Amino acid sequence: MKVILTANVPKVGKAGELKEVAGGYARNFLIANGLAIPAIGGAATRVASEIASRASKVDRVKHEAEEYAKKISATALTMGVKVGEGGKLFGSITNKEIAEALERRGINVEKHQVLLDEPLKQLGTYKVQVKVAAHLIAEVTVTVEPKS
Repeated sequence: MKVILTANVPKVGKAGELKEVAGGYARNFLIANGLAIPAIGGAATRVASEIASRASKVDRVKHEAEEYAKKISATALTMGVKVGEGGKLFGSITNKEIAEALERRGINVEKHQVLLDEPLKQLGTYKVQVKVAAHLIAEVTVTVEPKS
């Protein structure tokens, strides 16, 4: 029996594929659990158009995330802090402060998106990672200098 998979099924195929499977397997498992629909009439074209629209939406979201990552990477932050003797900072720069500085520049990120192992406690220039999406990380340059 020919079916169109509506979800990824291990050892059978991926969502949107047209597959030939045993009739009992199709009726009793795939169709019953909503993993496939029978490939009869206009079902194939309906599912194909649905998958195409879903793929274009995923591409659009991915493109927007990449543009956002480029915007973050092009940003350089300068953080002025009070400094004591020997260049020691009074306090430190945390992921929350970096997120707030980015927001002032029009880049909205949550503090948990700023990947900082430990707060910045010394003067200097740092590359700080910002998680834009699941597998997309941008780097922002943060310069810590004495407050004038």
